Formats: sequence, structure tokens, C-alpha cells
Amino acid sequence: MKNNLRFILFIFIIELIISSCTSPKKLLEKGNYYDAVLLSVEKLRSNPNNKNARETLAQAYILAVDDLLEKIERDKIIQPGFFNSFAVYTYEDLNRMYEKIQKSPAARQIIKNPKEFYTQLSKVKPLAAEEQYIAGMQQLAIGSRKNAKQAYYYFQDANAFVKNYKDVSSRLDQSYKMALLHVIADLKPIHSRIYKLSANTFYNEMQNTLQQIEKKQFVRFYSPMDAKKLNLENLDQILEINFEDFIVGETHTQERIEKMVRDSVIVGTVALDNGRKKNVYGTVKAKVYLFKMQVISKGIVGFTISENNSNKTTILDNHIPGEYVWFNDWGNYNGDIRALNKKQKEICNRRKILPPPPQQMFIEFTKPIHEQLRVELHNFYQDY
Repeated sequence: MKNNLRFILFIFIIELIISSCTSPKKLLEKGNYYDAVLLSVEKLRSNPNNKNARETLAQAYILAVDDLLEKIERDKIIQPGFFNSFAVYTYEDLNRMYEKIQKSPAARQIIKNPKEFYTQLSKVKPLAAEEQYIAGMQQLAIGSRKNAKQAYYYFQDANAFVKNYKDVSSRLDQSYKMALLHVIADLKPIHSRIYKLSANTFYNEMQNTLQQIEKKQFVRFYSPMDAKKLNLENLDQILEINFEDFIVGETHTQERIEKMVRDSVIVGTVALDNGRKKNVYGTVKAKVYLFKMQVISKGIVGFTISENNSNKTTILDNHIPGEYVWFNDWGNYNGDIRALNKKQKEICNRRKILPPPPQQMFIEFTKPIHEQLRVELHNFYQDY
């Protein structure tokens, strides 16, 4: 049921987007009476004399009311187990049209007696809550984690229809706990005193990622130490992350000499007999020494997800590479600077600088690894 309601909301949003790019009359012609009403009212708010909107609203409103009321009857046949739940949303649509018209003086001139359905809505909400509650209890009785998750959504909807309906609060807690997937997250330390803190920076980011997953999914992660302290048994999965290999500070230096010659350069002036001066053109030369240093840091992080059973069955096994390349180019020259091109001058204005500390370069090459690992873990656990 939760998926159905999400689908309905998605369709509703798409229809609103489409309606914003079309006209009320076109929506009316396509049979989208409800959207035609909303868009007509919206246009009348900004332009009360909009002829198209006024004419469309007059035609579409009655058709929209009839269509939505017929939908309530159709849902009794199409959705026999949840027709009251669907009726809630339909009555809300009807009341939404009523409220929009009431807030628009121009629309009220056209629809003088818009219909409200608050009484019907208040009567059907408890019935909808009961539908959701019964469905939740049925799913809960099956006992599996998957069904407990579905039960949680049903209880959520019941609580949305009627706040604190029956014992729905305790049922939400019960189904949530049954639906949880318990995972040991074993983030393996590296055996390097120099890079231990840098690796911890990466693992802190990973902990943030795991916390984000916990907020969105029915998953809880525990460190091996926490699982032992809490005396947790029958955990579902084991997530292991470790640095398989890394190299920091692999340095490559290049030197290049370029001989530059440029003709037709003003090298001086001469005085003419008439007292005027004339430029003297000649050739200028320079030898340019260009240097480039590249410092490469890279590594591979492996992660596996396995069932916490006697066989430790592997579900996912992946190896993610990451790389960070720091570079610096500088230069100098002998000769006439006018022989140099623009790029050479820029490089010769630079000086050799030292690369970042190794610990920082370690952190840098792990950033793309973390991003890919974050995406993969979110994708893997989104179905949990």
C-alpha cells in the first residue's frame, strides 16, 4: 500500500509539472478536469480577467467534482481492501479545489457555491486508518523481516490518517525493530604509524555515510567492539572495509629546454637627419628551462558484504581504486625575455614549491574512493 501511495504522489507531482507547461483549456480537452481547475484558479490569481481561465474553470469544476466522486465508487471495486484510504486522498483533492476557489475572488465569481467535503473526509479517515492497521497486523503476523517492513509502512499510514490510532505507536516500534537489518561494520585499521590518522579521516567519513544510511533505511551498523559489548547475537551481515594497497609520494620530474628565436623585435632606435627617430628591428634569442614535477598517490580499498552464517556467504565483493596527482611547473631562462611566448613567461614567473605532506596526499587519494563507496553502499542498502 505504501508503494501505491508513493506512486500516486509521484503521478500527482508529474501532473502538476505538466500542467505548469500547458493551458487550462488543453487540460480540459484531455480530460484532466482536476488539474484544469487548479491551473485556471492559479492563472486567475495573477490575472482575474483571463478569459481562457474563466471559461475553463466554469466548465471544468463540475466535471472535476463528478469525476472525483465517481473515482471513489470505482475504487470500491478496484481497491476493495483499501478503498477508504484512496477515498481520503480523493476527498482531499475535492477540498483542495474548494479551498483554492475560496481564496480567489475571481474564481468565486465564477463558482459561486463550491462544494466542500470535510464531513465526508472526517468520517472516512478512521475507516482508512483501520484498513491500514489491519493490513499492518496481517503483515506483522507473517513474521519475516520483509513483511515487518511493509507492516511499518501500513502503521505509518494509519497514524497519518488518525493520530495515535489504537496502539499504532507500539506497533510502529515493534515492526521497525523486526524489520531492522543488523550489520557488523568492520573498518580494518592500517598498519602504518605515519598514515594512521589519515586513514582514520577516511574511516570517519565512512562512519558518516553509515549513519546516513541508517537514517533512510531499515539498517543498523555496529562496530565489532560495540556488538561484543552489547552482546548482540544473530547479526545478519558483516561489512568489511580495508586498505588493500597504497603508494604515497611517487615522484616524477621532467625537464625540458626550449630555444626561442623571435624576429622583427624592436631592439633600439636611430636618429634621422630631420631629427625624428626610427625603430631598429632585429632578432632576439632565449633559452628556456621548463620543469614539471608530478607526485602521485594512489591506493585500493576493498569492501565485502557477507551473510553472518556458518559459511560467511559473500553477497558483494568489490575493490575501489583512487588516485591523487599533485603537480607543479616552474622555469627560468637565459637571454631576452621578449623571445618567450605568453605561456613560457607565466611558467618562468613561478617557483618550485614543495608538495603537500604525505598524510594530506593520503587523504586526497581516498576522497574519490569514499565517494564511490558511499554510492555503492547507498545503492546496496536502499532495498533493505
